[in-house]
Amino acid sequence: MRQVRAGYRRRNRGKAAPAAPAVLTAMLATAGLLLAACTQASSQPNAIADKAPTGSPAASAVAASSAAAESAAASSAAAESALAAGVSGAAGGAAGGLDPLTGLPPTSPTAATRPALGVKIDNVEGAWPQAGLNQADIVFDLPVEGGLTRLLAIFHSQDVALFGPIRSARPVDADLLHLLGHAYFAFSGGTSSDLGPINNHSNATPMWWDVTPSLFVIRHDHAIPHQVFGTTAMLYAGGEQRSPSTTPPPPMFSYATALPTGVAAATNITAQYSAATAVWTWNGKQYVRNQSGHPDLLLDGSQVSATNVVVMSVSVQNTSAHDSHGTVVPLPVVLGSGQVWVFRNGLVEKGTWSRAGENAPMKLQTSTGQIIALAPGRTWVEVLPNSRLPQIS
Repeated sequence: MRQVRAGYRRRNRGKAAPAAPAVLTAMLATAGLLLAACTQASSQPNAIADKAPTGSPAASAVAASSAAAESAAASSAAAESALAAGVSGAAGGAAGGLDPLTGLPPTSPTAATRPALGVKIDNVEGAWPQAGLNQADIVFDLPVEGGLTRLLAIFHSQDVALFGPIRSARPVDADLLHLLGHAYFAFSGGTSSDLGPINNHSNATPMWWDVTPSLFVIRHDHAIPHQVFGTTAMLYAGGEQRSPSTTPPPPMFSYATALPTGVAAATNITAQYSAATAVWTWNGKQYVRNQSGHPDLLLDGSQVSATNVVVMSVSVQNTSAHDSHGTVVPLPVVLGSGQVWVFRNGLVEKGTWSRAGENAPMKLQTSTGQIIALAPGRTWVEVLPNSRLPQIS
């Protein structure tokens, strides 16, 4: 179990600390008992079922989620062809019926009246194959302990029948979730050093498997601790019960169908972390992902893909926290500024990412201050320590 981070400071600019929401108070109060229950369950693999707990209010949402996902897949091509030319994004909500997180028309009929859903997804051996990543609007690949990475997947425009495996939160998630206004956030496990920032400044409504297992799906084809999965139907139902919202997220990036000019071609991108490697290859239509020497394949057999790949160069702070192996827990810093490389349509545009504070938007700009627009579609962000540069060819 990791120790509490010393010196992780509040950022409420001198205001008195608010009382913790009841759900997080309950989480922390019951964490020890639940950890013991999880330990006991790990010795009983036959108890894991490939379904949500029967009799739960959210279990009936599984069938609706599956049907909605099939409808979303069927209409995806039509939605892309319906995209109007121009730029979407900047400040404010979606324009012209476009989803704020993709710049495309959403395939979910409820996207215009719901917040974003952030989900913490594992990204190590044992977690593979993952599910649902090709239906996420934006995915952040973030460095964690031991030089490995963990994902923050953001869902909004589509209804997704299955995603995961879902794992524990990290403090950086709070800074990224804050960009989404009021979001829902699903995760499994975490210490007070992880949950403190989420409570403090994420603006998200948390949903923790350890406290509300009825909102999640357990699969027997992934061993503990990689057995927890989710659906948009069940988790949106849980979020709406806890904190109803009909406000969609603000845009995180800007989008344009027009290609950038005066930029270089780039077919291959390698983001080398200390103990993990992500390789993206442009195949003429999209970027496909290899991870640590093998195709990054999902449960449905498809390879992880994206319309855009953004590589953010960030500083990484060592914290006073350690994992169960004694490894320092890192904190990638996504406030401030740094180099950025934006890959779209087989091209690369270099510039600077900047974010003046937690209430400020994320900006991607050229050296002359022009906004760098992404292609409308799904985006992966490789958050790479600035001690390393992406390899581009």
